[in-house]
Amino acid sequence: MKRRLFPLLSLLLVLIACGPSGSDFVPLADLPNPAIYAVAPDELPDVGGSWLQSYNQVTEGQGYMWAYLAYEASQPAGLGGDLGYAFAVNNDVYLYETDVSSQDLPQPPQALGSIQGVSWLSGTQLHRLGDRSAVWKTIIGDLRTPVWWLEFYKGHAYVRISIFGFPDQVAPGLIYALGDAVAARLPGSVQELRLDAPTPAVVPAQRVLPPTLPPTASAAQPASIGVPDQGILSQTPAVAVTVPVTAEVTVGAGLIMPIAYTAPPGGTGMVTYFDDTGSQLTDGQTGTDDILADLGNGSAYEWVGWTETTDPVTLVFTFSQAVTISEIQIGFSHRDGFGVFVPSEVDINAMVPTTSYTSASFNLGADDVPNNQRADLTFSGPFTATQVQIILHHRGRGWILVDEIRFLPER
Repeated sequence: MKRRLFPLLSLLLVLIACGPSGSDFVPLADLPNPAIYAVAPDELPDVGGSWLQSYNQVTEGQGYMWAYLAYEASQPAGLGGDLGYAFAVNNDVYLYETDVSSQDLPQPPQALGSIQGVSWLSGTQLHRLGDRSAVWKTIIGDLRTPVWWLEFYKGHAYVRISIFGFPDQVAPGLIYALGDAVAARLPGSVQELRLDAPTPAVVPAQRVLPPTLPPTASAAQPASIGVPDQGILSQTPAVAVTVPVTAEVTVGAGLIMPIAYTAPPGGTGMVTYFDDTGSQLTDGQTGTDDILADLGNGSAYEWVGWTETTDPVTLVFTFSQAVTISEIQIGFSHRDGFGVFVPSEVDINAMVPTTSYTSASFNLGADDVPNNQRADLTFSGPFTATQVQIILHHRGRGWILVDEIRFLPER
């Protein structure tokens, strides 16, 4: 399958100034440069490549000052089959002469759909920022570019942060982490706002190198996509990102649940074997011996699959704190007639950064899952980790199909 990186499209998102309200008036001349509060380069998510500042503008309007900073990280696909990737983060900060915290948050502009019609949905509202906040999500383009959009007010400031290209399983945490960073810098009073006026704006470097990825994350190669907000991108990518820590979750029959995972995009055969939700490998839904069965969500919905063009298949699961896993169960299918085979080898790498790193390899027989059947294979630990990398090696030409991966605690 060819992977193409689409040309960049210039798409400047300008918000009409909100009407003033409130009694604390600060003349425009006394307002600081709003760019001093914006997302800083070292706060951008780690995507395994360099961030480039694509836009840096400060301008004035009637009753407000506006800063717009944008960053992109992209790498075109190589001729040798190397995958490409692209992501973008945009941040607008408005400072008004009067307090705007009582204003209603505007809806995202339909102008974003100038590439193709969009439909905004309420996103995951993790917590409130400032005086009020809201988050939306949508997709743009034929290749379904994921877009997340966070807005909030705080006193004299209005902030909008949008991220493009990050799949839904990590986007809410990422966009709120950026929002928290900006909200923490915004002045809490008019006095602080005036004191910030002499503060010079730091012009970010043109290229910002992200922190070094840990060994387990570096193997997760993002899929071929284009630059959002300035372009279009394709299927849900595998993204190596830093996910904000939340409380550890144990659900169901004593299962340990990761807070996120990354995986290469699935393939298309007689049907699609995509990870449609970004959580299908841990959602508790298993398939049957018939890999084409429709169990209520569409044909083969439960299965995520990769051909030998993705070899090995590298999956990275992240936990919010160190956990001890006694066993890992992986549900595989085996159907020789359809070219679906059991992996020849499964490697498991468990890591607690700066503390421990455990690696184990398991050789599998072709009939460890009987032909024309679905079965769980168990890989025994223990594994203590905040991050677990599972590497599946193809047996040869054909498919690896996985419907569910479970992490069992010590008993």
